[in-house]
Amino acid sequence: MSNYICLDTSVLVKVLAEEEDSEKATALMQRIIQHRQLIVLPSFAWAEVGTVLRKKRRSNDLSVRQADELWLEFRKFPGIEYLSDNLVMDSTYKISRYFNMATLYDAAFLAVSEVVGERTGESCEFWTADEKLINLLNGRRDYVRHLKEFSQISPT
Repeated sequence: MSNYICLDTSVLVKVLAEEEDSEKATALMQRIIQHRQLIVLPSFAWAEVGTVLRKKRRSNDLSVRQADELWLEFRKFPGIEYLSDNLVMDSTYKISRYFNMATLYDAAFLAVSEVVGERTGESCEFWTADEKLINLLNGRRDYVRHLKEFSQISPT
């Protein structure tokens, strides 16, 4: 098992707030902690998590207190490293161009996984719950994992 893992915002939010597949996201996070994996994320990932929590607050899915508590819980997640350098940025742009993505956000998570893999020589799985992204990639990145399949492809 690799020392590194990348989690999409869609997975991180499911760890924090009760949603479909939250139990799988929580089990994945427990496995990460148990195996002392480093979570690698694009430098803006914290803002994406905060934005989702704010949206949930504004739509009354969360109270002010709940949103604030979840934000603090996220900030206490162990072992997160935010990456932003020229190689990540250039790789992000190339990936977005290759897959014809409208934005760079999803591509940045893919780039982080790829760059970490290149630098360390270890595979860096990227876990997402984003169906649209999974469909867009169509199996063309072997390090991408769909949260719905967690129990089927992950060791316990």
